[in-house]
Amino acid sequence: MAPAEAQYLKALRGFFQPILEAEYPEKGSMLVLALDEACSNVVKHRRNALMEGMVHVRATIGGGAIRIEIGDFCGTDDIPNIKPRDLADVRPGGLGTHFIAEIMDSVSFQPEPGFPGRMALVLEKRTAGTGSPAKDEGAQDDGD
Repeated sequence: MAPAEAQYLKALRGFFQPILEAEYPEKGSMLVLALDEACSNVVKHRRNALMEGMVHVRATIGGGAIRIEIGDFCGTDDIPNIKPRDLADVRPGGLGTHFIAEIMDSVSFQPEPGFPGRMALVLEKRTAGTGSPAKDEGAQDDGD
């Protein structure tokens, strides 16, 4: 969990980068890029309803796959508007969703338990990791 402000994205990357690169030496930096792009979107497009003004990230690693959940990513009504822009539209910015879709095997939205109308972004990548069976890394709001 980190404050949903741009200056804290480096700390979030710094926490997950050594874990992802150790577990997936050949794909770790790309997974960090996908995570960073998704968290950047939370910071840039967040709503006042964002849980405690924090970015909530949970990574589950194991079984040849990684699953990254970014909590309270958007509202249900925002989903149709979240899509990559046409690559022929050459201009700065706006390519994060394109990078995420290219890097990950699956990008989906799931309802946030206890927060009606709010959705978590779920990124999944199948990869032949060298790590141990599924384990959770990262921080999340467990309601404690």
